Amino acid sequence: MAVQHGQTNLYIDDLPWLEREELCRILNQNNEWEELAGKWMKFDVSTVQCLRKNENPTDKLLKMWTTFNHTVQELFLLLYKMQHHQAMLLLKNFVNPKYSKLITNRKRPSAQLLNCHVADEHSKDLKIGTNNFNHIQPASSDVQKLCIYQTMYERVAKMLDKFPLPNDLDPSNSDNMLVPTGVNQNLAPVPRPVVDGSKNNNQLKISLIDTDLPQPSYEELAKATHNWSKHNILGRGGFGTVFKGIWKGTPVAIKKIEQRGSDSKESYLIQVEQSLRELKILYARRHDNILPLYGHSIGGEAPCLVYQLMPNGSLEDKLSLRQGSQPLNWLQRHNIATGTAGGLQYLHTIGHKPLIHGDIKSANILLDKNFEPKIGDFGLARDGPEQDYMKVSRVQGTRPYLPDEFLRDRNLSTKVDTYSYGIVLLELATGLGAYSNARPEHKFLKAYVDSFEEKDIRLLKDSTAGTEKDKVFDNLIVLGKWCANTLPKDRPQMVDVHRKLERL
Repeated sequence: MAVQHGQTNLYIDDLPWLEREELCRILNQNNEWEELAGKWMKFDVSTVQCLRKNENPTDKLLKMWTTFNHTVQELFLLLYKMQHHQAMLLLKNFVNPKYSKLITNRKRPSAQLLNCHVADEHSKDLKIGTNNFNHIQPASSDVQKLCIYQTMYERVAKMLDKFPLPNDLDPSNSDNMLVPTGVNQNLAPVPRPVVDGSKNNNQLKISLIDTDLPQPSYEELAKATHNWSKHNILGRGGFGTVFKGIWKGTPVAIKKIEQRGSDSKESYLIQVEQSLRELKILYARRHDNILPLYGHSIGGEAPCLVYQLMPNGSLEDKLSLRQGSQPLNWLQRHNIATGTAGGLQYLHTIGHKPLIHGDIKSANILLDKNFEPKIGDFGLARDGPEQDYMKVSRVQGTRPYLPDEFLRDRNLSTKVDTYSYGIVLLELATGLGAYSNARPEHKFLKAYVDSFEEKDIRLLKDSTAGTEKDKVFDNLIVLGKWCANTLPKDRPQMVDVHRKLERL
């Protein structure tokens, strides 16, 4: 992609090679990338330690960050928070010209400008090390009302004489994103967490959503997971940690929403609010191919959601053959494609307005003991328009699975889910990831598949699936390309996709 100086709203991987190389050189000096990675991008300490092993850690850091919809302008603002003017100057021509005023401010802003609170003896320093990760600030003896922090962009806007900032700066706040940001405003509101000043330790008091789901106590769930044993951990995400447990004699997965040391109370509340939204959606939209929710626990030390355990993990794990898992055969892949399409068409048609998932990807398609797919992670779901599309204020989701009209124009419709589903079908057919730096010319799977002529397309077939019923490969490729058409009008409705798969 050719990039002209002065062009703004570029994604990280659109940054010209020379500028990127110089940025890496600058941040590699004195390991300044560590502060960017740990404090501002919010990678955990183990990731930072792995990055240290790379010859060019900044370049590796940018490659990891680039898959999550982040722009050069976002990077510029993080560098501003670091007060790294040299690196900001390098990116000056690729951000909105109004932001150049930030470079002229050579003094580090006061604590009140960058944070709502004044640093005290418990504040962390800027050095990135194990002592600064997973750091829990001791509770103040004086219980204070929770301050809902302004976003970074609003704070910067004040410095720019209240210049109206573009709305498309917000990175995604999906569980799979690295930088938690603002709450999605396009969903019907759910009860917002508040601080109950009558309790110690600033414990969160959350209004419960009215459901008939069981509400086990926090202590009951702690017992189910052997007191949150590290041996019971199934995975970690931006929301917290998922534990395997046995509750009421039933294997379950328990999502524990945690506030981590590098998180502000604002980002923690966002994660809680997303989980409450997910609870509301999963309770109201029950389907064989939607992850079953067994219960929720609100009011203990941490909010928790209890799900059916998916013993075969995610589709992404299976296609990547992680932990020595056996490869999926072609019949299993067909059934996974059909079941996922069934869940999506249900979401799109069951209500007066379609419910758009917003983050369909192989990592969010979970497999039960019979390899039946269940769609999970509804933290970004929102009501869509009855017809055509609607403009949204921010782009959220995982970039390799998002279509151009959403990334560039913020046009949201059910066809965004259709496109994402199409990329999943291409993953099922090829066994390849939606994004890979190992493909120098076509990092995104859709572009890579499109680069093959029709006569050579079977070279992409995932050989690990075997040869029995390998006609499924052709079906997945054809449907995947249909669903992932560049123009939304050329993509099918998920009802038609599901009907087509059931007939194959």
